Amino acid sequence: MDLEALANFGWREALVAIIAILVLYVVVVFLRLRRLRRAKSGSTVPDPLVVRAAVAAYTEVLETEAKEVPDSPDTSPAVPVPLAEPSEAAFPWNEPPPEIPGQKLIEALEREIAQLRDEMGSLHAEVQALREEQQRELTQSQAIQHVSPLYSDAMQLAIQGQDATGISQHCGISRAEAELVVALVRNRENLG
Repeated sequence: MDLEALANFGWREALVAIIAILVLYVVVVFLRLRRLRRAKSGSTVPDPLVVRAAVAAYTEVLETEAKEVPDSPDTSPAVPVPLAEPSEAAFPWNEPPPEIPGQKLIEALEREIAQLRDEMGSLHAEVQALREEQQRELTQSQAIQHVSPLYSDAMQLAIQGQDATGISQHCGISRAEAELVVALVRNRENLG
C-alpha cells in the first residue's frame, strides 16, 4: 500500500468512502428483509388456536369411538359407527379471541392518527381561506398603489362601493373622472 496516497486522503475521499459503506449497508439490510419476507410467505405455520381445537375435536371423536367399539371381536360385517357430534364448548373459536399484546396501544394510535388527519384537514381549509383573503387584500392594495396620489381617495371610496356622484363630491373631482375610477375598480374586481 502506498503511504503517500494515504497522506493525500482528503475529506472528499472520506465522504465518498462513508457513502459507499452506507450504500452497502442499505443493500445488505434490503436483501435480509427480502429473504425474511420470502421465508415468511413460504412457511405455513398453523394458528395455535386452530391446532388446539383440532386436537381436542379429534381426541373427543376417538374417545367416542372407543366407547362404542365392543371389546370382543365381532364376525359380523363392519358397520360404520356414527360419529358423535362434539360439544360446542370444546371448540375455542366459540370463545372471544385472545388479546394480542399491544392491540390497545395500536387502536389508540390509530384513533389519534384519525383525529390528527381531521385536524389537519380543518387547518388546511383555514389556511386556504386565509390565503384567498390575503390575495384579495393584496390585489386591492396593488390597485391603490398603481393609482395617482390625486385619485387614491377616489379609488378607495370606489372599492368601498360609493357611487360616482358621492366620489366626485367628496374628492373634488369631476363626475366623469369619478365614473372612470368606478369603472376601473369594477373591471379589476371582474378580472380578479
